[in-house]
Amino acid sequence: MIRRSFAMAFADKAAGVVITLVTMAVVSRILTPSEIGLFMVASTVVILIEAFRDFGVGAFIVQQPVLSPLLLRTAATIITLMSLVLGLSIFAAADLLASYYDNPDLATLIRIASVSFLVSPISNPLLALLRRAMAFDRVAMISVSAALGNAVTAISLAFSGYGAFSLVWGSVTGAVIMTIGAVICKPELWIFRPSLRHWREVIPFGAWSTVVTLLGMLFDAFPRLILGRVLGFGAVGLYARAVSITTLPDRLLLSAVQPVLLPAMATHARTGDLRTPFLTGLSFVSGLQWPTLAMIAVLADPIVRLLLGNQWIEIVPLVRIVALASFCLFPAYISFPALVALGRVRDMALAMVIALPPCFAIMYFASLFGLHAMGYGLFLTGLIQASTVLWFVQRRVGFTLGDMGNVISRSAAVTVVTLATPVAIVAFSDSWVQMGPTVLILSILTAALGWGIGLVLADHPLRAEVMTIARSFRRPVLTAQTQEV
Repeated sequence: MIRRSFAMAFADKAAGVVITLVTMAVVSRILTPSEIGLFMVASTVVILIEAFRDFGVGAFIVQQPVLSPLLLRTAATIITLMSLVLGLSIFAAADLLASYYDNPDLATLIRIASVSFLVSPISNPLLALLRRAMAFDRVAMISVSAALGNAVTAISLAFSGYGAFSLVWGSVTGAVIMTIGAVICKPELWIFRPSLRHWREVIPFGAWSTVVTLLGMLFDAFPRLILGRVLGFGAVGLYARAVSITTLPDRLLLSAVQPVLLPAMATHARTGDLRTPFLTGLSFVSGLQWPTLAMIAVLADPIVRLLLGNQWIEIVPLVRIVALASFCLFPAYISFPALVALGRVRDMALAMVIALPPCFAIMYFASLFGLHAMGYGLFLTGLIQASTVLWFVQRRVGFTLGDMGNVISRSAAVTVVTLATPVAIVAFSDSWVQMGPTVLILSILTAALGWGIGLVLADHPLRAEVMTIARSFRRPVLTAQTQEV
């Protein structure tokens, strides 16, 4: 059941990444860095407010051991009230935010983006119910439909000359489609009958969950908000595109893992110890993420040329810096689901409260020296964030430094073997412009082969999982051949 859920979640994220890549490749050739940066600042403001709006209701619904009708109605009522209040607040404050950045278009973009506050309270609890039931096939269908709607709208309006407004209308279209799909696949509209009967159960969980979500979003958003003020929207666009490229493995591989981890770990927490699944999860994440990030650093030049075009070539060094700095963040994808499953959301919030103030100070100081300095600052902030969160998790899960060293050494060995041939190919290539896609494709193919060899040589936990998946694909083929005979 869990393996099938991972497969469906991966298919969902894979389709989403393909759609995102196509949209990024097209839109980046039409819009300027300043237009993209303007949209990124507007969307960042709205997303930060959405952290309060969601109020952890989705996670509450998924992890709650017994979900009564009244409890579910209370959760839906709270998220609806939060959405209405915060949606009106951000709509009213749009001019004030625009004046801070001295750009009147920002107010209009924020007001358009706030439309999503009217529809998200419907989709969020319904999607959480689907995830709780491990119905990731329907979640995937809804997500892919919304991504397609977003992409078609954004690309069409960009070609029509709407600039940054094309991206914000695309995001609103995606939110509307997400809501329609959730209602069709989970038509349990009775949950929206108002009730606050169990607010004492929902609000404490939601408060701590919201703190965690908000602080995590602030960590991601702070560079964009600061750069928009210090260096202008053009710098925000360049930084945002560099981060978009380096987060591709997260979107494709790790974002597919996280929605399944919470219900899976909640099951483990109710029946036994979390130490083994937590360490296995860390091994899986680092074994997938590190080789991919290393490949992005090595192949940054052709990736940027292919996805964004030659006009974005100046971000190649920044892509390399951000990709290598992201190595430190691998515990984040496992720590939050583990602490939520143990009912210790407060620990995650405290960890981030401790870690993020020095991180904010580092990023602000680095921004004064330019984009590359901001990228180098991510090495320090990543180490601070990861080590603080792991300290809190270790107290609850009980792993040792030796356990962590074993995870890191095996995944590091896989990464080195994966890079061996691609680095040699790059070293002997005269020019990316001349070699182009040939070198890129050859490097990716040899990296995939090296990754498989690395899993075997390092005896990595992913090896058994890959073999299981391979056998599951091989079995239908053998059955078909037997039937033909």
